[in-house]
Amino acid sequence: MKKIAVLLLTIFCCSLYGQKNNVRQCIKTFEQAFQQKNYSSIKNLLAQEFTVGVGDSSSNEFYLNGIMNAFPVLDSIQVGKSVEIKKETFVLADFCFKGKEKKTTQFVFNSENKILYVTFFDGLYKVDRNAAVKEVASIPFEIIENGIAIKIKLNKSDREFLMQFDTGADGMALNPDSAYKAGVVVTKTKSAGVVGGTQQVQYSADNTIYIGDQVLKNQALVIFPKHGVYDGLFGANLLRNFITSVNFDTMTIDLYNFGNFNYWGKAKPFVFDYKSGLPVVKMNLTFEDKKTVEGNFTFDTGAGYDLIAYGPFNHKNNLEASLKTEYTSINHSLGKQTKIVGGTIPNIAINGNNFPNVTIALQEYDEENKSWAFADGSLGIDLIKRFNFTIDLLHKTVYLEPNKNFKKLSSFYLNGLELDFDENQNLFVKRILDHENEDLKKVKIGAKVVQINDFEAKDLVNPESLKKLKATKESKDFIIEQGDQSMQISI
Repeated sequence: MKKIAVLLLTIFCCSLYGQKNNVRQCIKTFEQAFQQKNYSSIKNLLAQEFTVGVGDSSSNEFYLNGIMNAFPVLDSIQVGKSVEIKKETFVLADFCFKGKEKKTTQFVFNSENKILYVTFFDGLYKVDRNAAVKEVASIPFEIIENGIAIKIKLNKSDREFLMQFDTGADGMALNPDSAYKAGVVVTKTKSAGVVGGTQQVQYSADNTIYIGDQVLKNQALVIFPKHGVYDGLFGANLLRNFITSVNFDTMTIDLYNFGNFNYWGKAKPFVFDYKSGLPVVKMNLTFEDKKTVEGNFTFDTGAGYDLIAYGPFNHKNNLEASLKTEYTSINHSLGKQTKIVGGTIPNIAINGNNFPNVTIALQEYDEENKSWAFADGSLGIDLIKRFNFTIDLLHKTVYLEPNKNFKKLSSFYLNGLELDFDENQNLFVKRILDHENEDLKKVKIGAKVVQINDFEAKDLVNPESLKKLKATKESKDFIIEQGDQSMQISI
């Protein structure tokens, strides 16, 4: 037995020595590649999930080339103590640059001796993965025009700007008038991606955002035409700087520093893709003919609907053949217009959560503009706001916690209108889809629908009643209360 114990100890020690030797050799190779400013040699040393700060792995070359070119010649990397914790190896080391103070770091390796992250590089982007996570701000918001509305200040302007928090935006946009009032200086023209393609926009660098008591410097923005009541929108500006938690029960956006984050709720972690600079999540869609397709959808609080499938995804899966069209319309995305058809599908599934009878818009396919889409579509605010959500960009994870709206009935399309139930199950006009109908021109958004044909509004909470109403081919008689007036229209 003693011989066996000694043998096992010898094997363990040899294994541990071999692992340390492999790690040190990896750092030596890394040192040589850094000295030569050779990203190709570094790339082979990195784990698949290696990132710099909150960046995505697809941006590693951009970040590491930037770092290597920003620093003077590297003399050496001096390796210190190492320790193994939960199958990860932590190695203390110093970057020694000619004529500069040494930069202390940790190299962290996975079980395959590939580099997971380098704390010195993270620190350049104000990220400490080991920091205790604490709340740094709580920002109140409102729902305005079906968007998350918050107020910020910009640059040296004393006025507040009403901004839409849009997780589907990889930066900030302002309308021309607001940009003028914020003292924005246009620095160049560039191409910007929108739903349906790209367009040329004016670009400004080095702006400052004041939100709560937080200050975000060196923020870029583009100038887009005014749309709705908002001065502009922004999204990634928060996501890249804070763990961002949106709570529809308390109507606050709570911001936390990045670090060793332990989620406080019951929701399971939902890992997203961030290669496009936007959070993209996997979802399953089930159509009336039983067709089920999986897609990658942008998590997009700026999209004012349940779900939209982009043209290339629609075309690839022949989705229009599986959808009973209930309306046709035009989608507007910051000045870009695309035709869409709308209908209802029996179910969508998001991270184990199922939602029945969900409205969906399918964008038309354009053979001459088929390569613009970085995702298959976008998940909009109407489904997102059934959850309180927390996005941790450092770990590419979102937590979806069901809230008071979770079991809310879905909106539905009917004769040129989109109708929805409020929290008290009152039926109201959410959108007017047919802008040519003379009777509908009398109707305003938010008007209360009391009765449709022989169905009182409360009857349509029952899916079977709604199905019968939709199946009626004759025109439908609506009784609508608008302000202190009641009117009847036939559509």
